[in-house]
Amino acid sequence: MKQQISSMKKYFVFFLFISFISKAQKITLEEAIQTALKSNYNVQIAQNNIKTAQLNNFKGNTGKLPRINLNINDNYQLFGINQLLANGTETNRTGATSNNLNATVRADWLIFNGFRGNSIDERLALQENTSQLNLKSQNQQITASITVAYIEIIRQKQIKKVLQSSLEVSEKRLEIVKKRAELGTANQTDIYLADLDINTQRQAVFSQDLAIKQAKVNLNILMGKKAEDEIDVVDDITFQKDISVEKLRQNLKNAPQLKALQNNIEFNKNLEQEAGASRLPTFNLNAGYTYTRNNSTAGFLLLNQNYGPFVGFNFTLPLYNGNINSRQLEIAKTQTKTQELELARVEQNLQGELERQWQAYLLASEQAKAEEKNAQTAQEYLKLMQKRFELGQSNIIEIREAQRVTENTEGRKIQSLFNLKVAEIQLLLAGGILGE
Repeated sequence: MKQQISSMKKYFVFFLFISFISKAQKITLEEAIQTALKSNYNVQIAQNNIKTAQLNNFKGNTGKLPRINLNINDNYQLFGINQLLANGTETNRTGATSNNLNATVRADWLIFNGFRGNSIDERLALQENTSQLNLKSQNQQITASITVAYIEIIRQKQIKKVLQSSLEVSEKRLEIVKKRAELGTANQTDIYLADLDINTQRQAVFSQDLAIKQAKVNLNILMGKKAEDEIDVVDDITFQKDISVEKLRQNLKNAPQLKALQNNIEFNKNLEQEAGASRLPTFNLNAGYTYTRNNSTAGFLLLNQNYGPFVGFNFTLPLYNGNINSRQLEIAKTQTKTQELELARVEQNLQGELERQWQAYLLASEQAKAEEKNAQTAQEYLKLMQKRFELGQSNIIEIREAQRVTENTEGRKIQSLFNLKVAEIQLLLAGGILGE
């Protein structure tokens, strides 16, 4: 007896521990989104792209800053010499050595190159901004995916509640049928039928448990967690009220996809400027300090050493290079026109997508209202049929039909609410404001 009590205590403690863990692992939608934004691989890649663009966006990468280099060359040579001078002096020697040392500190500063430095500076800034827009777009896509996966778990859990409620009705119906059979007012067939309904509905509940687990696996993967991690969600779907399609239409011009394409146009215009600048002269200043030392163990000159500062400039004016610059300029202009056409195409597609999603949202909203009303009517119908069945005023076929109608109607209501939330997500995503 003591052993049984001890086992029951252990089981009770274990049950409390499991319950505590389950509660601790319940996450909100916002927590799920934030977790995904931190650990999702696509988001991490986009963040690395921003970091790369930021590292590239500095003055030294534009050619505007001077370049300073230290060059040291030291050559050692072993040679033979056979030398006859005009004064009759003759030198014949093998195994002679020489050493030539040259060291230079040189600074080169590009003063003018057709304003290509300014163009490169703008391009680097555009690349950084575009990478940030790509991250924003990626975050919106992740937010949409996480939200759909999150409410899918809620949908599956609500379906399970409907199935469990229907199972409870069937179990109560079986109790009534058994009591009637004891009184001789019901036959064994009704008992078998009620029992079969219960077994079928229990299997449906078990199958729904599997659907819930699979939905949780999907959410775990999107959040970057292990597929087998135990999680739970808050069983509540909130809807955004007073969505204005006019505001969405106005905000569409700020969509990250369009902003990125506008950056691409400016990027190509900078390439046009750079292509045009290749026709202009280039002017460089240079200055430095040099040290040269040559010494030899044989020959006319045994030691030569010089050192000192120097300063100079370089001026280059391109005159003709086979029309390469003209072709590059035409290519850059064509690419700019292509990007402008791409912007117009994407903007048209986004406008069309926004209108389609708005119509889908309106339809989903009306369907959700209708299904909500139908579900209320079905619940009243089921309650009425239960009372009639308890009073013996209806048969088992009629109560089963009432259960079927109620179960189907509740399922459609749940699905309509899910569809409405998905339509809302897609609408805000199309308007470029999801997650803001």
